[in-house]
Amino acid sequence: MSLTDGLSKAIANKIKRCKTDSYSGLEFDNPERPECNNLLSIYQLISGKTKEEVVQECLDMNWGIFKNLITDALIDHLHPIQVRYEEIISDPAYLDGVLAEGAARATEIADATLNNVYQAMGFLRR
Repeated sequence: MSLTDGLSKAIANKIKRCKTDSYSGLEFDNPERPECNNLLSIYQLISGKTKEEVVQECLDMNWGIFKNLITDALIDHLHPIQVRYEEIISDPAYLDGVLAEGAARATEIADATLNNVYQAMGFLRR
């Protein structure tokens, strides 16, 4: 999932398309239910809840309810990132400055590396 998906609808569609199983209830650590473990782990990370809290909250949920829950949690979690992305991408001068700084730093590193190579090979630098 892209961190810059701007629309809540796009995030919801991606979650709806996640592969799930037909078992009732949601549980961690069942090797026969990797999809369940994956989505519960994502929810745990973005919600800031403990594994035990997630187990208690989701134990009796069906996939439809859980997918709405994780969708809302993802939208809330990604919102500050999306806002900052929009701020950065809308400021060409800032982006040009970042690129210039990166290019200058890369040039310093490349020059030092080439100096070491020339010295090791016994070549004189022009």
